[in-house]
Amino acid sequence: MALLTLDTVCQYVKTQLKDEASAPLDVSQELRASEVTGGNLNYAFVVRDDKNAVFVKQAPEYIKVIGPTAQLTRERMRLEVMVYQEWQQRGAEISRYIPRIWKFDDNAMAFIMEFLESYQLLQRSLFEGDAQKSVALQLGECMAMMHSRTHCSRLDPAEVSRLTSSYENRLLRDIQLEYVFSKCYRCDPRAAALREDAKFMAEVEELKAVYNGRALRNLALCHGDLHAGSVMVDGPSLGVKVIDPEFAIFGPPGLDVGSLLSTYVLAYCFHQAQKHPCAPEMMAAAQKIWEAYVGAMKAADFSSELLQQIEVETLGFIGCEVVRTALGLAFERSLRIEDEKLKASAEDAALHLGVTCILRRREGMAALTAAIADFAAG
Repeated sequence: MALLTLDTVCQYVKTQLKDEASAPLDVSQELRASEVTGGNLNYAFVVRDDKNAVFVKQAPEYIKVIGPTAQLTRERMRLEVMVYQEWQQRGAEISRYIPRIWKFDDNAMAFIMEFLESYQLLQRSLFEGDAQKSVALQLGECMAMMHSRTHCSRLDPAEVSRLTSSYENRLLRDIQLEYVFSKCYRCDPRAAALREDAKFMAEVEELKAVYNGRALRNLALCHGDLHAGSVMVDGPSLGVKVIDPEFAIFGPPGLDVGSLLSTYVLAYCFHQAQKHPCAPEMMAAAQKIWEAYVGAMKAADFSSELLQQIEVETLGFIGCEVVRTALGLAFERSLRIEDEKLKASAEDAALHLGVTCILRRREGMAALTAAIADFAAG
């Protein structure tokens, strides 16, 4: 099927939802559509009737922001839907954190999903200075449920084998290996000293191996790219939804925790560099996420030894995300400070913070506390 456009998406939605009794749209009405911009991989639209709306997402056979020269399998859309279904099957408590899928069309590689109209990206909230602790609490508990209920230590060997195979996600995993763990060290002149530091690069290689699933006793179904741009928060209720799990892997739980906490760390750097009074709130919320996660994992009877391993992984992945962002490879989470001199200084300090988290990750959260103190001291 051809790619959807503003001219065709309304009729497409009518056709797909015509037999869905619980569909949120009245498909007998005239529908109207708008395109959602900003995504890197896929095309997206909002389709409305007079009262309600749905979100439509379609995967082309390439990376959208680059074009047809950057081929990428459309099967990523099937995997995204699979992840939502996998989590929903693990209990109603998880389902409340997941948007509803009304229809998946594997011919068009598109789905029609609940439109989160009253929600905004957590990433935007953080950089605007709003770090709600109730949101942090939900995120810690949500990740703990997702990880504890799919953790390899709780599943029989056949189920572990199925999840390992189903969520190998090699093509998108390789993209992450390149853009999170590799390219930033090759391309930015500020990384020259890091490239020459054999000890540091060996630590990065070790984290790449962990990301690739080397720690066979500590694997769970992970979102795979759970920064705050993959979380939406409802304005009225502060409810949370997790979106865009197309990078999902059966991998190390610390990947998700570290990716999420890294956005809080970057928001802290952004605000602290400009002496905004909200800066400490970012780290207080990050601490709340970690405490809620650990508490829920302990309640699920995970051992202190395993939680220590997750903590070490978490610090490493925080560091990788902060470093690559400081080196210019994650624009949406970058430190967009107007004063160029102040921005450069903040990026250098954030780079040092990220490197500290990687090198001292075996100290756990104490390493992050020390790195934050160094940043605050200037």
